[in-house]
Amino acid sequence: MDKIKKDRAPVSQKAHTVEKPKNPEYIGGSVKIHINEKEIVVPTGTTILAACRQNSIHIPTLCHHPDLCVAGVCRLCVVEVEGMRTLQASCAFPITAPIKINTSTSMVRKARKHILDLLLSEHYGECYACFRNNNCELQSLAKEYGIDHYNFGHIEKPKYEVDRSSYSVVIDMDKCVLCKRCVRTCIDLQEVGVLEAIDKGDATHIGTFFDKPLLDVVCINCGQCINRCPTGALRANDPRDEIWAAIDDPNKHVVIQTAPSPRAAIGE
Repeated sequence: MDKIKKDRAPVSQKAHTVEKPKNPEYIGGSVKIHINEKEIVVPTGTTILAACRQNSIHIPTLCHHPDLCVAGVCRLCVVEVEGMRTLQASCAFPITAPIKINTSTSMVRKARKHILDLLLSEHYGECYACFRNNNCELQSLAKEYGIDHYNFGHIEKPKYEVDRSSYSVVIDMDKCVLCKRCVRTCIDLQEVGVLEAIDKGDATHIGTFFDKPLLDVVCINCGQCINRCPTGALRANDPRDEIWAAIDDPNKHVVIQTAPSPRAAIGE
């Protein structure tokens, strides 16, 4: 009687046992691929970029960040996948079948260099005068690919006015590479949504609601967008000139107070 009841039970109600695999890492399936003629086995769904980094294979990126969701907008991480007509963005390419990948062919290197040249052609200012000099991801990539002059020209006048309205964050869109790290940080991590890409084509830029100054929107001054910006487009407001002016003012009595409970935000 018990056997009959068990057989008539819905499948969803039956007890199922799954044999434990010899290698728990392969639960869900694995794929054998070749990267630069090296055979590698990765779990299904792993991106090409993740597979390369797990095996110490360098691929340059600008829009990718381990804290953020996939964007695939900078295209610096392109690789060559055999059988595909065009280069593929490795950060947004999930591996679901055996493939052969080349990360440093002539076509790949040329494409990455051209992308950097195009980014630099729209990048106003000189590196030596930028506060991110020697600490800039775009500058580091330009050095890595041997770019020592502007192949596609260089803008000599700023297109945007620097937004210094905020007490904490300064925005210089002339140094922005449209990686959208700040947008994803503000929306996905902080759940505030102050920043977004506005307009389209060569008029695309990162801005606030109706392009209002940062002080006039709901920015919470957390500074997380600054932490993830790869260039000098976002930086912390530097009040040292105002502080020195107050110290030098004979009509003011300046008091310094240490914070007994430091916070993570830069706006306090």
